[in-house]
Amino acid sequence: MLIDSHCHLNSDELRVDADALVRRAAEAGVGRMVVVGCDLEDSREAVEMAHRYAADGVYAAVGVHPHEASRYADGLPEALLALAADERVVALGEAGLDYYYDHSPRDVQRSVFAMHLDWADRVRKPLVLHVRDAMDDALSLLEGLEPEVRGGLKLLFHCYAGGLGYLDRVLALGAWCALGGAVTWARSDELREVAARIPADRLLLETDCPWMAPRPFRGKLNEPSYVRYVYEAVAAARGMALETLAGRVEENARAFFGWGRSHV
Repeated sequence: MLIDSHCHLNSDELRVDADALVRRAAEAGVGRMVVVGCDLEDSREAVEMAHRYAADGVYAAVGVHPHEASRYADGLPEALLALAADERVVALGEAGLDYYYDHSPRDVQRSVFAMHLDWADRVRKPLVLHVRDAMDDALSLLEGLEPEVRGGLKLLFHCYAGGLGYLDRVLALGAWCALGGAVTWARSDELREVAARIPADRLLLETDCPWMAPRPFRGKLNEPSYVRYVYEAVAAARGMALETLAGRVEENARAFFGWGRSHV
């Protein structure tokens, strides 16, 4: 079974073709995927899709992307918090910091990120992180948490972009790292080295579709079925068989998201 641990079937680019995309993913061997929310409306749609495609192994994550943080500066709405209790919601997020685009003021991003950390601590669900050009601030915030809080959080750095320089600090938090289509790109030698160095039990793979398409689809819309190309690149970087990697990632996804225990 292949796992797409982060996709946006609820995006403007993909929702119209969601039926076909889910079907193609199944044909490509993708047995689980997580549709991720970026705001309240997006998160509602992620949950709706998780129910609509439950038989296809689709789950949801709900939260506020740092791009949208300014809309939630006064707090996360009760309607969003309530979504976390849905049986198809396996994680919160994506949440974090993005200093590359700075679509929301940085102080507001940090505040909304802290709201998600508190939320994850209260409801005891995993938290999917988006961190771009902001690793110092993100790690300082996480490392500054009370030890009992930090120890109780289950964190996933989606589309990990901290390079080798931050990897040890990320792993010291007990976090997982997910890699996407960028690991297949010609100039991503350091990311492939990262792929080889992530501990076997902390590795997840994703598409982040409709963005970040792997070779040979770079520049085109990405989709869950393309996660196979990510698996192939990471298997090559780690010097292991694709089937072995798939089995390992399947175990990791079950450990992180918890499906197979309380979920279908």
